[in-house]
Amino acid sequence: MNKILSQDEIDALLTTVSKGGSTQSHTGEGRSVHLYDFKHPERISKEQIRTLRTVHDNFARLFATNLSATLRTLVDVNLLSIDQVTYSEYTMSLSVPSALYTLKLKALEGKGILEISPQFLLYVVDRMLGGYGETNSETREITIIEQNVVSKMMQTVIAILNDVWSQVHPLDAVMEGFESDPQFIQIARASESLAILFFELRVKGTVYTMNFGIPYFVLEPILSKLSAQSIIAQAGRRDAQAAPTSVRERVLATKLPLKVLLAETVMSVRDFIDLQPDDLVQLDHRTSQPLPIMVGEKLKFLGSGGQVGRHRAVRVIRPISPEEEMIYE
Repeated sequence: MNKILSQDEIDALLTTVSKGGSTQSHTGEGRSVHLYDFKHPERISKEQIRTLRTVHDNFARLFATNLSATLRTLVDVNLLSIDQVTYSEYTMSLSVPSALYTLKLKALEGKGILEISPQFLLYVVDRMLGGYGETNSETREITIIEQNVVSKMMQTVIAILNDVWSQVHPLDAVMEGFESDPQFIQIARASESLAILFFELRVKGTVYTMNFGIPYFVLEPILSKLSAQSIIAQAGRRDAQAAPTSVRERVLATKLPLKVLLAETVMSVRDFIDLQPDDLVQLDHRTSQPLPIMVGEKLKFLGSGGQVGRHRAVRVIRPISPEEEMIYE
């Protein structure tokens, strides 16, 4: 049924158009239509993005601590943002030459990409070889020798990445290859969405860049785990599983004093005062009797004395029964 607009409604529409405003369609009372970019869909929710930020903030903190110790200078690593772009847009944004490491994510059956500033790698090479970190301002391709110098640091980066991701889901990331030209790396289709985490590395007032990207189809199977409730639940299970092992390891590592009682006797104070060199003291313990072995102040074993090499030793014969322990006490 057609509805005829009133003069007031017509005037309101004309006023909106004249002001350059846009009308927003309503399919029902209280239901508004929101804009949706089909070319750049946001497939990862805001809650999942927050979880990724929490995980990689921890990565940034651990990486900064490790870098500061390795380079013998203060290094700050900060997570700047997390974006969702297509793989083609990401590769087009990279400069040539770049320093691109492809990571095989065994636990997720896919690949990730780690891009780090070539200038920062040159700075690392200079510092690790005893220099002051002075590098040329021009960006150039990293040589094979320089790749080998920084390989230990990159393995540490991957190890930290695996460690922080274990809070959510194992990555089992391993380094697969290195490229300086983005065109020679293809970890996803050009139209595939990519979650990119952008970091900054601050060293002596200079800022370098680093980013880590994971395709959406690699993350999709574990998106349900990227929630605060899931992480809290997993942390609780890990703590419950680790508690008995931790207690057992601490108990096994505890040190207790152990001593062997060779013999003992009782004498009066007068006899003790009258002792002279070469006097003989008769002991109550026979040489054929086993020696008591004390743990702390308690009798726990019986043994026999002997020698191993140049060291005195005692061989455990048997443990003390509960009845014998009570009698001794």
